[in-house]
Amino acid sequence: MTSLKSGNLAEWKRASGDHQRSLAETAMSRYKQLVSPKLSLRNYNGQVGETLAGVKVMNRVGLGMPVRQPVS
Repeated sequence: MTSLKSGNLAEWKRASGDHQRSLAETAMSRYKQLVSPKLSLRNYNGQVGETLAGVKVMNRVGLGMPVRQPVS
């Protein structure tokens, strides 16, 4: 196990899975900003369908993907 105190931040992030957590948090943030911060249906199956519909719309339209541009 790599410790953050030993030095290399990038190695620690890779070993601890911090990068994957950050990607998941970013994806949820984009979803909540573009679709809705709350689910409107009370039924679990309805909530799953509502979420999948929102994700499908985001993927089809291409919303929520960050645009990377080099800084000069």
